[in-house]
Formats: sequence, C-alpha cells, structure tokens
Amino acid sequence: MHRRKITRRHALKLGAAAVAASALRPPSAAAACRVPVFEVDLDGDAGAAAASAGWRTLPVRRAPRRFDMLGLRWSGAGPLRAEIRARRRNGSWTPWTALHAAGDHAPDGGRVPAGTEPCWTGAADFFQVRVQGRPRALRARFVRAQPTAALARRTARRRAAAARASQGGAPAIILRPQWGGDSCPPRTEPSYGQVQVAFVHHTVTANDYRPEDSAGIVLGICRYHRDTNKWNDVGYNFLVDRYGQIFEGRAGGIDQAVIGAQAQGYNSDSTGIAYLGDFSSAAPPAAGMEALARLIAWKLPLHGAPVSGEVTVVSRGGPANRYPAGQAVTLQRISGHRDGDSTACPGDALYAQLPALRERAAALAAPVAGLSLRAAKTTVRHPSPVSLSGTLRFDDGADPAGSAIQIQFQTAGAAWEVLATVTAGAGGAWSAKPPLPGSGLVRAVFPGDGAHASMAASPVRVRLLPRLTLSLESNRVARGNRVEVEGTLGPTWPSRVEVVFERQVRGRWRRVQRKRVNVRRGRYRTVVRPTRTGLHRVTVRAPGATVRRRLRAVEVTGGASAG
Repeated sequence: MHRRKITRRHALKLGAAAVAASALRPPSAAAACRVPVFEVDLDGDAGAAAASAGWRTLPVRRAPRRFDMLGLRWSGAGPLRAEIRARRRNGSWTPWTALHAAGDHAPDGGRVPAGTEPCWTGAADFFQVRVQGRPRALRARFVRAQPTAALARRTARRRAAAARASQGGAPAIILRPQWGGDSCPPRTEPSYGQVQVAFVHHTVTANDYRPEDSAGIVLGICRYHRDTNKWNDVGYNFLVDRYGQIFEGRAGGIDQAVIGAQAQGYNSDSTGIAYLGDFSSAAPPAAGMEALARLIAWKLPLHGAPVSGEVTVVSRGGPANRYPAGQAVTLQRISGHRDGDSTACPGDALYAQLPALRERAAALAAPVAGLSLRAAKTTVRHPSPVSLSGTLRFDDGADPAGSAIQIQFQTAGAAWEVLATVTAGAGGAWSAKPPLPGSGLVRAVFPGDGAHASMAASPVRVRLLPRLTLSLESNRVARGNRVEVEGTLGPTWPSRVEVVFERQVRGRWRRVQRKRVNVRRGRYRTVVRPTRTGLHRVTVRAPGATVRRRLRAVEVTGGASAG
C-alpha cells in the first residue's frame, strides 16, 4: 500500500482543520458527558392542564440534550400517578410507561424523596408526560449514561480477566470501573454493618433492553440516586440483568458488609440485590434468577449467614418501614423488599419466585463458615469503650463455644495490635467492649485451632472523639484582671487546643482573642483578660470536641475586688 509522507506543514494544516471542524460540530454529545444529570421545569405545563379531570397529558417537550433515563420530581404533592414516553434516535416513540414512586427506597433515617424512580428510555431527545394528581414544582430529571458506560465497557475488556481472578469464589461480577462507576463516585466513604438478610428488589425500569444496555442502566440509576435523590451512592449493593449479568453496586468492596440505601430500617443488617426491570406482572427471565441464586449463595455464607431459614433483626424505623423503630422483625434469609418496607417491590411476579430462589440458592451454597463483626456505634467518646458483637461459625457444624477470638486494632500505616481476647459462647455468639487507643479499624480474628482454619471478620472503622474539659478560675471578675483557663484532654492527642475569647456586643459575640495552647500530659492552661465590662465567654476546641464557659467582667471602684 502506498503511504503518503506527512510533512510538518501538512500536519499543522490537518490540526487546524480538526480544530475548525470541532468548533462547527454540534455540542450536544460533549455537553451530555459534561452534564450527565439535568432537569426541565414542567410546572407551567402541569398548571395549564390542571383544570382537566383524571389524567392530564402535558405537551411534547424537547430535552436540553439527549438522555437515556427519565424520572419526575415534585414538591408537596399528595398521591400522584405518572407515565412517560420518549422519542428514540430512530424517530420511534416508546410506549407509555408508568413511573413508580421512589418512596420505598431510602437510607436508614433518611428523607424519602418526593418523586419517582427513573425509567430507562434508551437514547432519546423528545419526551411527553401525563399525570394524575396535583403536583407542585413538577420537574423532569434526566440522566445521560450510555456514552460513559460504553467507553468503560470497552476499556474494561482488557482488565476483565484480572478482575475475575480477584473475586475469589464469587460468581462473575462486573465491577464499578467496568460499567462507568468511576464517573459516579460516592460522596463520602462507605459505611459497614453486617449481612444477615438478602433483600430482593426490582428497579421498575423498562424490560426491553439489550445486554449491552445494562451497564448504562446501572450507571444511570447510580447517577439518579446520587445526584437526584442526594444519596451517598447507588442504593443497591448489587444489580443483575435479565441476561444473567451481575453488577457491583454501592462502592466499598463486593466482599464487605457495605451499608446501602435499599431497604430503609434494615440497611445495616442486609445486602440488597436489584433485578433490572419491572416484574409487577411480567415474569422474570430464568437467566436473571439463576444469577440471583448464585450471588446470594456466595454472599450470605461469606458473612457467616446461612441461606435458608429465618433471622430476627431490629427495625430502625423510617417513613418507608412497615415496623416502628426498635421492634424485632423476623425475616426469611432471602426476603423481598416488601417483607420489611411498605412497598410492592420486587413486584408480584418476582415475589412469587422467591420460594424457588431460596431452594436454588440453598443447593448452590457452600457450608457456612465465617466470623462476623458488628459495632453498636462507630463513633465513641473517650474513655467509653466500643461495643462489639458477632458470631463465629464452622463449616463442619461443630459448636464454636469456648473458641478464642481476638479483637484487633489498626491505625493508618500501622500493624494490627490485639486489644482484647474474648471467648465465643453457645452457637458462636461473642461480644466485647474494649477501650480504643484512637480512631482506626477494628476487626475480629479467630486465630484457628487444630481442626479449623483461621478467619478474620471484615474490619469496621471506628472514630474516637476526645473528652475535653474546661474550668475557669472565676465566672465573675474585675475588668482588667486575669482569669486562669485550664482543662484536660484525653487521650493525649491532639497536642494543642484552640482557645477563643469573646465579648457579647448588642446580642452578638465579638472575638477578642484566639490562640493555640499546648497540651502536656493531658492538661492545658492559659489566661484571658477582659478589658471591658459585660458578658464574655471562653470556647475551647479540639477535633471532635468543643466546650464553653461564660464569665462576667464588672467595674470595681474604691479598690474593692470582684467576688
């Protein structure tokens, strides 16, 4: 083949032409990647149609840019039903699709969003909404995910073999980088609990998607949960599609007890797996059910929980919960979302398949062996101990009673150190309340015995807050006199505290002095001097602790001193 030699001048011309072409290119595709979540105000359309009874069809609207997923948000509406349709790139319109209320998924203690779950439309540019009800501040929320997911899928092919090898005995799982999860990072670090129950969900998105669409659907749900619902990350721990593909959901590790936002009131005790699609009436395909069974058969035993039978957990309450906070709730180890929360999820057709799912998962599950760990609180104040508990199980059915379990602690970059050793009781249950030397990771370790191999529970991150005290020499002092300020800080970190001295002026606090004071052997000492009469206050701060005291400066005449 003849190859033309490219000169430097010709290369510069080509570069200039490329720049000019890019300037003329429509910006919609690039803008969609830059702004993957956007919205359109529909309040005017809804208000104009408000006089009609029953269903109200709003005008056809063009979205600001292409989208793959669409949901609705509103403020203060009562019961509302909504359907949408969208025009795809080939000019065809999707059928009218019902949008399902988003009020049955939420973090523990979180606010239930007023709106709907997103609906997968495929690449589309026009949309239309019809509603039944009286929404206020109605908005359409769009997600563009498919380009990012497609790029991640192509890039991830080179890393797929290494990713599968790192998953150990897990079924094949598509990890976050492989579906574009790097573009939907969590807002904060993940939190960890324990896994005693597997909740099955459906995403109430469309069922007519292709295998190559699934990554984009997962990314779209992640962006919707994170950027529209304002959650930390995608709510589900895992997602499966109708073709049997399994996707890692919420970040934190597929082998960890990551707390999701999928079953309000039970997130700290469960893992949540969502089947992509709407199975209110349509039967779930067998490939997806098999993927569910294989995933649960691996995940529950990994955390020392059997696949079969029942377990009792304590409800943490919440608007979506069927049970009040503090009530003991007995659940199947494999439960539907509706078993714990007020919802129709995972749909009647999928819920009817749960007995068969339990039977299949039990046939696939390995014998249960594991060590679990749970912290009653992950933030404690010195010198209070951290309250830990868990269960040790052996795969040969032997009773772990009498087995020694080490409680270990680690700070960043340091080796694990043993804080305490406890003995497992009947059935393998154990508990401990060791004091912490600082903030860091805590884990439980069974060092092994002659018949059983060593095991370590997933670590839990615990934050230790210091205890700070403050005392003043006097709370009433003559103007101009010194006042001694002293107190304690435990444990002995940090090495300094901040002292702020303020005076009240017309109902507001005005700073007089701020300084840093060294802490030696757990104690600090300094002085302040009020130069004006009136109410003053002293504030002492350390990371995680603040204490405050007030004093009054008075004018003293005739040589008398303040009492």
